[in-house]
Amino acid sequence: MAATPNFCYAYRCNNRRASGKGFLCHPARKKQRGSPKGVWLHSIGRANFDNGLDSRLCERVRLDFEAFDLETSSQCSTDIVLIRESGSTVRTMCSDVLPKPYLSVSREVTIVFLTDKMKSSRGFRLRFTATNDADLCSSTMQFQCGTAECIPRNQVCNGRFDCPDGSDEKFCSVDRWSQQLVKNATCGTPAVEPSVEMADRIVGGEEAVPHSWPWQVSIQKKNIHPAAHFCGGTLISNELVITAAHCFMHVQPSDVVVKLGSHNLVGNGTGVQIRTLSAYAQHSRFAIHDMTHDVAVLKLSFPVNFTEHVRPVCLPGLGESLPVNTTCYSTGWGATRGSGSAFLLKQARLKVRHFDDACSSIFQIQPRIGRDYLVCAVDESDSAGPCNGDSGGPLVCQLSQPAPSSNWTLVGMTSMGTEVTRSSTLCGMGSSTIWSGVIPNRRWIDRALRSL
Repeated sequence: MAATPNFCYAYRCNNRRASGKGFLCHPARKKQRGSPKGVWLHSIGRANFDNGLDSRLCERVRLDFEAFDLETSSQCSTDIVLIRESGSTVRTMCSDVLPKPYLSVSREVTIVFLTDKMKSSRGFRLRFTATNDADLCSSTMQFQCGTAECIPRNQVCNGRFDCPDGSDEKFCSVDRWSQQLVKNATCGTPAVEPSVEMADRIVGGEEAVPHSWPWQVSIQKKNIHPAAHFCGGTLISNELVITAAHCFMHVQPSDVVVKLGSHNLVGNGTGVQIRTLSAYAQHSRFAIHDMTHDVAVLKLSFPVNFTEHVRPVCLPGLGESLPVNTTCYSTGWGATRGSGSAFLLKQARLKVRHFDDACSSIFQIQPRIGRDYLVCAVDESDSAGPCNGDSGGPLVCQLSQPAPSSNWTLVGMTSMGTEVTRSSTLCGMGSSTIWSGVIPNRRWIDRALRSL
């Protein structure tokens, strides 16, 4: 077993140049924003920089991380390492999860390390190499997935999605892989039963039983690793997801990925499937000053394979009702306040309430909002609710009787809390929550599904 590489504790980098091959490391102990200009790495053969290492022309730079220990934060907002090419940030990294190797598309990359004044960690160590390799795989008998994993080449076009993102079947016959997909999964029936007993009062909800809400998806920014989650969503078929329209007010659909089958967002769990988006539909009447129709439908780039970890939820029928006092559950990965890790999927038990009884304060920040298109739900213990990062996530109930044996049905997507600012409820605040209703928006949802 190879020894764990040593971390570096005394490396100063500020517009430093390096070429050929070598190591780069940095401690995460600085008490100010560090290395603002970064380290410039370029491949051998650049005409105006004679490095004396090799005369062979290399077109790319390969980065292999050998050790990585930085603070974990939502969307990597504190201690971070950036990889930049051609003036743009192509990857943002944080946490203690070892990043995957990176292969540049040009001869030059810049590594930038930034740290705040809070926690200290051991830092990172990476190996850089000038190369002409076309991909990261060590053998021509391997295929590189879009997510950087390498699989045996004989698994390409074998009719199964062996890459997490399905890229091994991207240029294959549709008939070949579609025949192998598990298309039929009864909606609203998890393979792993969720915990629905009334637990002790837990501020901010409780950790869900892993994979007991298999329709829950994480919508993430594409170039942040691994803490890229910014919104939740709900799988309703093998290629369609429902979420909140406000999730995409400042993010382009081309800049996100959808992660399915996760419980721990920063872990390397098995059974995770990753998809980009091929189409996006937002309710035409949605507006930030009137979030009555805060609903959007996403079409995935490839269908997912239904497994024990990935299954769809049911949609309510046209004209179906949601009675007051119905018990429902919200799930998501949001910012927590004294209630455990935000990177583990959590759940909260809620009751549907009359809008005027529990949610009328929403008119203070959304005076134009139409209550007929919304669902008002309150935590039964007044101690938990959806959190930052849970926007767009599901509110599910068992509408049929008897409830314990009926399928789970999606009745709402998290839109906003009533006691805090728009879309910014905090776990543990005990405020009621506004959900975009699925039943009143069902006709628009059906039209969107047909158009995508």
